[in-house]
Amino acid sequence: MNSHVRQESESAGPVLVARRTTFFVLIGDLVVSLPSIVLSGWLIWGLSALVGDWLVVVAALVWPVSGAFVLLVGVLISGAAAQAGRSASPEHADVADAWAAVAVAARIDGSRYTPWVHDIATVNGEVYGYATLGRHVVVTRHAVAALTRGELRAVLAHELGHQLLGQLWLRWLLKWYRGPADLLFEFAVGVVSKIASLLQIGPRWIAHRLYRGPRPVILLGVLVVAIVPAAVVLGSGWAILAVSTRFLGLPTALVAVVVLVAQPLMRARLSQWQEYGADRVAVELGYGQDLRGVLRRLQADWDATPVEHRLLAPLTHTHPSPDRRLRAVDALESQRHRATTDDQSS
Repeated sequence: MNSHVRQESESAGPVLVARRTTFFVLIGDLVVSLPSIVLSGWLIWGLSALVGDWLVVVAALVWPVSGAFVLLVGVLISGAAAQAGRSASPEHADVADAWAAVAVAARIDGSRYTPWVHDIATVNGEVYGYATLGRHVVVTRHAVAALTRGELRAVLAHELGHQLLGQLWLRWLLKWYRGPADLLFEFAVGVVSKIASLLQIGPRWIAHRLYRGPRPVILLGVLVVAIVPAAVVLGSGWAILAVSTRFLGLPTALVAVVVLVAQPLMRARLSQWQEYGADRVAVELGYGQDLRGVLRRLQADWDATPVEHRLLAPLTHTHPSPDRRLRAVDALESQRHRATTDDQSS
């Protein structure tokens, strides 16, 4: 077996994920998280300095190693939850049977992973399952009730793909260490969005009242409604840049602001790429048609979402839209069919 190929058992099995792919995933996670990790450390130590030098020393000692404790707690919690779900969920037997079939298709030791039914009845429109620390492959109760047997296997094969694509413990650590900066960014975005919404109330009322008026008046109202949130966002960005410049200097502040703003977009793109990679694993294991059925179900939920959310999806969502995933799965199925035909002819 080639050294660059990642295999989950000693027996010969399908090449599911190349080592270079997992390497690129891990490096990508680290690169897009590094600015927030640095900013988080700066925030922790800066806030500690406001209290006293003694707290700076404590933060310098505790914060770098806190991730190990959080990681251990996460593994213990996910393991305990999986055990509770296994004993309490009536759907566990169906999921265990489906997982056994996926393990046979992948030629791996299925006992190395724990199938788990998440006791929720609804789906968020993007996922029917997920992968966790401690080698858990999870499906929602909604998935067990709504999907066919083949579709359930396709979801589990997709989650196996996530387990193979990268080390989930590293992603957990990165999420923890960038947490303070992410919280600050989300708070700032929430405040800006709220201000923009409040400032739009007046222009929207004017536009609504004048929608029967002359076309130039209607156009003016529409422009005002559109300009207000843009002005708020630009003003907020200018304020952030001004504060950053005072502490970092203008060149460094410009780079920092651009990187921090671009981070969510880069993370979303990386996450979408990982979804395509997990879909590829499901297709390689022979569940392409069943995965198409799952994606068609998700497409129905997707079509019900507001148009403005769908327009921003390619930039901000962690998952590609179901129709994009369907096209990718179709392309993979065609490649797989051609490869099978070539093997048979040779």
